[in-house]
This record gives sequence, C-alpha cells and structure tokens, in this order.
Amino acid sequence: MANAQAATAGEVPAAPKKGKKLLVIILALVLVLAAGGGAAVFLLMKKSEPKAKEEIKKTERKPPVFAPLEQFTVNLNDPGREHYLQIGLTFEVTGQDVADAIKAQMPLVRSRVLLLLTSKGAEELASPQGKAKLAGELVGLARATMQHSKTPSAQEEDRGIHDVHFSSFIIQ
Repeated sequence: MANAQAATAGEVPAAPKKGKKLLVIILALVLVLAAGGGAAVFLLMKKSEPKAKEEIKKTERKPPVFAPLEQFTVNLNDPGREHYLQIGLTFEVTGQDVADAIKAQMPLVRSRVLLLLTSKGAEELASPQGKAKLAGELVGLARATMQHSKTPSAQEEDRGIHDVHFSSFIIQ
C-alpha cells in the first residue's frame, strides 16, 4: 500500500512552468504600470499645487488699511431751520500706498466732502437709506479725487478705495 501511495504521489501532474512564468510577468507588468500611474498622478498634483495656491492668493483680499479723516462739523441745507452735522469718516483702502495718496490729496478731499455734506438736509440723512446713499456718494467722490493719483492701486477701477465707514454721525 505504501508503494501505491508513492505511485499516486508521483503521478500528480506538476503545474506547467510556462504558466508560472506568464503569471509572474503579468503581475510584474501590472505593478510597473500601477507604480508609473501613481508617480504620474503625484507629479501632476505637485505641479498644479503652486498654481492653485497662486490663484487662491490672487482671489484673497489683503487685510484692509484704514485712512481716517478729521471730524467734520457742517451746517446742513435746511431752509428756515438750523441743523448741524458732526461726522467722522474713515476710508477703507487696499494698501498703505492708497492711504498715503489720500493724505497727500487731503485738502482736495476735505473740500469736496464739505461741499457734499452741506448740500444735504437733516431729514435726508436721518434714515438708514440716506446714510447708505451718502456713503456711496463719499466713496465715489474719493475715487474721483484719486483718479489722477500715481499709486499702483489707483489704476484699478475702484482706485484702491473700497468703502467708507462712519466713526460718528450726529445731527443736531
């Protein structure tokens, strides 16, 4: 019986060597292609990363710089009544260069602001809509004043002036 088992064990057909070689070649090829694909994806992502960071930086807005003006006290345009406006203004600008340009043009800016404020009436300025309209007019006035400025930001459409904020607003 031992001889029968040995004979049976010897009769077990061995796997063909050709099939093993083919399987090893296919597995090696798959591994090489996977490694190459992974490396290509890694390199493409690495190259696009700086571009994405640049685009984010371009769209990110720098922290604002504020250019305060001295407080104004003016007579309002109310025929038959005597109303005064005391107002503090601060312009929000893109950078220190624009703030410096506003300071350089301060006599012109103050003159134009005074003319605008004295043309307003107390009732017109009392409502939130009136204040918002005044803010828009003040920003437009400042942008027009900065139109001929030599600062790089002044070449932009908004002339580097984003907004105006009221630090005080008293009608009496």
